[in-house]
Amino acid sequence: MEAPSPALETGARHELGSATKDRRQFAKVLADYVQKSCIDLNGNTLIVGGSFEDVKVLRGVGFRRMTLSNIQPVSPAMIPQEDGVSVDAVCADVEDMRLASDSYDFVIAHDVLHHCRSPHIALGEMLRVSRRHVAVLDLNDSLCMSTLVKLNFTFPYELPAVIHHNYESGGVRNSCIPNFAYRWNRNDMFKAVSSFLPEREFDLHVHSYWDFNVDGKELARRKQTRLHILTDILGPETFVSALRSLQIVLNRIPVVHGQGNKFFCSLRRKTSSSRGWHGTATTSSSTVNSVPP
Repeated sequence: MEAPSPALETGARHELGSATKDRRQFAKVLADYVQKSCIDLNGNTLIVGGSFEDVKVLRGVGFRRMTLSNIQPVSPAMIPQEDGVSVDAVCADVEDMRLASDSYDFVIAHDVLHHCRSPHIALGEMLRVSRRHVAVLDLNDSLCMSTLVKLNFTFPYELPAVIHHNYESGGVRNSCIPNFAYRWNRNDMFKAVSSFLPEREFDLHVHSYWDFNVDGKELARRKQTRLHILTDILGPETFVSALRSLQIVLNRIPVVHGQGNKFFCSLRRKTSSSRGWHGTATTSSSTVNSVPP
């Protein structure tokens, strides 16, 4: 298991996540999913690679029993508490969590998988420790996003996060090395989950959308892409305001919102655990259902 960065080992830095991120759109998408899927808000919930802001979002959605996991050691005393809400903490490497299988009702990772050496191994660990539901919010792989990368309006590696953390952390496995921006689509997720759970049936739900959840300071740090041209002309704060207005419009157009930069995916393991491989008749290839966004 790869060790955390030295900055984490010394205990000098206890920041988890980024307070500059606007999580309102993420909270709305998660709340809609929870309502449609009838998630038990009182069940055991594991926040993988989580931050204090993630706890705040899930608390706002209504979750009442949460465990915050991170490669960085976190004391439960560091987590803001609230009456009626239980929040625990565990030090766990998402690529090797060493937690009991089927130990959580709901497992969620927010902007975590693309920071892993192997996003697929991390996803497999989430599927292993979950009894029923898994949700992932990560980067979307679409024609529009591929075009933006080719035109250098977004960078294939995440440099801003490392710059924000003084070149000490924020990259791959929270190290000083910028992580590759691994992007997902429905087919990638289907193949990955089917490979890890060949004996199980599951429902798959995917919702892609636009979310320009940065502030002016973070946008100003993105000097490696052509975005800095617009930032220099308009100013960071004005450009962010324009992006937020554009985001509202793009997410209201069905064909366009699926091309967005964010990929929300959830799956529900069905209660019938077997596909019938050991029986005389096998199940059909259509055992994976798509839940409409």
